[in-house]
Amino acid sequence: MVSQCANPDCRRKLHYLRDGKIYQFVLSLKTGSKRLENFWLCGECSKTMILICVDQPEVRTVGKGGHRATPN
Repeated sequence: MVSQCANPDCRRKLHYLRDGKIYQFVLSLKTGSKRLENFWLCGECSKTMILICVDQPEVRTVGKGGHRATPN
């Protein structure tokens, strides 16, 4: 369950889904199985960032202007 912002520099607590953006990714585990995971960016972070899945199972924040990705 999502409980905080996916931005490692923020980690704001999730109180309302209307504040921010939810992302869903199908992540592959080392065992070969897959699972659906949800991530949330708070309202402030979602103004300047998006989440991308770069390498299973890694999800990163990326600036909307194409800035360098940071690991979560």
